[in-house]
Amino acid sequence: MVRHPSRRLRVLHVAASLSAAWGGPVATLRSLAPALADCGIDCTIATTALRQADAAALPPAPAARVFPLGWAAPIWAAHSPPLRSYLQQAIGSGQFDLVHVHELWHYASFAAGAAARRHRVPWVSSCHGALNEWPLRRNWKKRLYLRFVQRSLLESARGIHALTDDEAESLRLLGLRLSVLVAPNGVALPGPAPEAEPNELAWQPALEGKEVLLFLGRLHPMKGVNLLLEAFMRLAPRFPNAVLLIAGPDEAGTRRRMAGALAHGGLGHRAIFTGVLEGAAKRAALAAADVLVLPSYTEGFSNAILEAMAASLPVVISRQCHFPDVASAGAGHVVATEPAPIASAIESLLRNPAGRCEMGRKGRALVAERYRWDGMAAAMGDWYRRLLAAGALDQV
Repeated sequence: MVRHPSRRLRVLHVAASLSAAWGGPVATLRSLAPALADCGIDCTIATTALRQADAAALPPAPAARVFPLGWAAPIWAAHSPPLRSYLQQAIGSGQFDLVHVHELWHYASFAAGAAARRHRVPWVSSCHGALNEWPLRRNWKKRLYLRFVQRSLLESARGIHALTDDEAESLRLLGLRLSVLVAPNGVALPGPAPEAEPNELAWQPALEGKEVLLFLGRLHPMKGVNLLLEAFMRLAPRFPNAVLLIAGPDEAGTRRRMAGALAHGGLGHRAIFTGVLEGAAKRAALAAADVLVLPSYTEGFSNAILEAMAASLPVVISRQCHFPDVASAGAGHVVATEPAPIASAIESLLRNPAGRCEMGRKGRALVAERYRWDGMAAAMGDWYRRLLAAGALDQV
């Protein structure tokens, strides 16, 4: 039986965490779920408390259920028997029309997909770049898991959400024959800046009178942090007032290695590490910066780039960020993952303040026109309904 079109859909979103330290997928889910609610879709989030502070990091809407971690969490991220029990009960009892799983590899993703498959409840997956070539090529554990566990689980899904055409092509090359929705992340245009707590801005005085190059994201090798450092070392002698503002959660000791490399090059005093920035503190960092630099080796679709352009900040990004609109709109530079072109692009912006302002204006206009959460949520909601209607017709 086809569901009545006026009925609000009930969708369960499953994620490893709602902590900002988890990265871009969390920011996406926090914004997407309320936007879906505006499209007539009731959303519930099931997740785990990867840190003690996670419970305080819940978005104001929609409803969220946070479950404690299990004994195997250090080995398998987001391992949580209480979450598994909840998923089996809630999905099996028909509380939800559809299950939307965010990311791969972690236990929450496996438990949700397995429960949906067992109870024959339609489900979809947002991979968030997890099946791109770069991360798979460098992680044999993920390749094995994909071959023996993840592929068969994904084949039971109704569809996969890709952030870019490049990601959709990666899915096609893997032979996954599922409905694919290509819909990029969105961004909210900033309004009046809220006040930040003074302790959140302890780094701010050190930026006065400086030319600020902002890196915003997880401190992880895949983000091209080595390229950022090499490019900065090339530029530093010619731009004595340039500093790096490095904002994001540390992973696997990357911050220590970055700080060591900068100190070895005599530039330790020209880099500021802030840790995770959210809300007003992140807005302050974007306002203080002259250029956002993100030379990633691989990306799904970076929220940091969208946030920078929404804040009228020009960007220097790699081709692997899969955001060609930046170059075509004149909002920044898209370059190869090599230190020389990254340094050259940054230099051209530092030497041209008027050009920076013009690029920032074009970037803000681009995201206002094409990258809004209401548009992404509308596309996602239509996709949900098409998949459910097609499944209902198949059962007639």
